[in-house]
Amino acid sequence: MRVFTSVIACLMITTLLSSTNAQVPTAQVDITCTPEEVFLDSFPNSLNNTTVVNCILTNPTSSEEKVEFNASGNDVFEIHLIDGDEFIIPAGDSVDANVSISIPEGANHATYSLIFTAVVTEMNGVPPANAAEKSVNVLGTVNQYESYEASYDSPLTFTVVLSDQTQNVWDAITVTNNGNHESMIGIDVSDLNNDLGDYNLSSTVPVVTRLISSGSSDEFLLGVGVVEYGNLNTSTWETLQNGSKRLNLTSSIGLQSFANATCYECTTLLVVDIEIYAIQSLVEDSDSENEDAEDETEQVPFIGFPGTMAVLTLAFALSKREI
Repeated sequence: MRVFTSVIACLMITTLLSSTNAQVPTAQVDITCTPEEVFLDSFPNSLNNTTVVNCILTNPTSSEEKVEFNASGNDVFEIHLIDGDEFIIPAGDSVDANVSISIPEGANHATYSLIFTAVVTEMNGVPPANAAEKSVNVLGTVNQYESYEASYDSPLTFTVVLSDQTQNVWDAITVTNNGNHESMIGIDVSDLNNDLGDYNLSSTVPVVTRLISSGSSDEFLLGVGVVEYGNLNTSTWETLQNGSKRLNLTSSIGLQSFANATCYECTTLLVVDIEIYAIQSLVEDSDSENEDAEDETEQVPFIGFPGTMAVLTLAFALSKREI
């Protein structure tokens, strides 16, 4: 009889413990988000600077759950939880949580990580016995865009020294990269060379491409000289008072980038006013420029020491006669 009583007692204790464990369900939550990567444009007035990510929150348990939902994005993206940040999910059910993702104007080209997180805060109206949290990552890529402008101090001025063209005076144009990434930008002087060819001149560009950081500027140096085995044609040039020649003309310089990206407000053709001087040598030109200045500063010729003494003697004699 004692044995039977002990068995019954053990069965009752086991049943009681099983009943107690069944009353404390384990919290769980699942989350999936699509698409797994989004691509956005950050150039001004873009129609592709906002997209929507759809997340599905699932309650796989047999109890009702309250789930908090949030999203973060490296402080780069503007994030709006369209359907809110808290959901009541019935047992075995799912809900949609849509999120608007926007990129601010001018954001740099890069791939960032967007993190979406679901946390169970209640089960059947009370805090869960365990922590239940799930997160997924969605990649957010800011696409490249080009934006560059070219400028110069008008007119571009060149001096061709006929006796030694290594002394030619050069000029430059400035290119500013306003895009959202480091950009390789080049210049094309084909049109300029066509215009210069009428005078047996051509342009020289030591570096035709430059890698320019976003928000930075760089210069392209330009030179003009007489073509090899050619004679400078100055028949239509203006002759200046010092004997040098001057030519004024308008031409154009092309610019291009080498990235496969949208080009927003790019200077692809720069119209330039040009002034070219032709001189025999820098020394002669410098001397002729200084002649007028020397004439203006010329004073009474110095009469020398004997002349000065003669004047003083005459003045002394006159003063004694008056006395």
